[in-house]
Amino acid sequence: MYQSRFESRQVASGSVAPQPAAASMWLENMVSLLGIGLGMGVICFTSFHFHILFLIPSLASSAIMLFVSYQNVFAQPRNVVGGHIMSALAALLMLVIWEPAWWSIALVVVLAGLLMIVTNTIHPPGGGTAIAAYLGGYSPGVLLGTVVADTIIIVLVAWAVNKLIAHRQYPRFWV
Repeated sequence: MYQSRFESRQVASGSVAPQPAAASMWLENMVSLLGIGLGMGVICFTSFHFHILFLIPSLASSAIMLFVSYQNVFAQPRNVVGGHIMSALAALLMLVIWEPAWWSIALVVVLAGLLMIVTNTIHPPGGGTAIAAYLGGYSPGVLLGTVVADTIIIVLVAWAVNKLIAHRQYPRFWV
């Protein structure tokens, strides 16, 4: 039988462990959705204002991780910021060597994965950043500046919104 994480559970001593009420599940989900909307709203506003739209898709994936799967190691600030930065660097390195082609697009994701593994900053949505940055034709300054600014914004919004739910601990670690 399925037991919701919000139902009471019997513990070894025979007492019942306190769990949040079912109504709090809806409140928690609403706060998560508010966080996704707020974080992406800020990112989309600044992206449209500066006409730099390439990060919106991969940051949408990051936003869902940060507000719904906030305890996941891949959703922690080091991984979010570092993973997107490593992916942008992979795109810049590939652009120095090869023009975009079908095979080099696959290779840029492999390189992004390698850089994230080596730096212990794995963040799966970074793969999307690598592709978008590789195909986008942005200057290194615009590319890296946008990645750093937008990832810091989304992490700070996640930190603030996740604080609204008392039992949420975000981040588990910063660096």
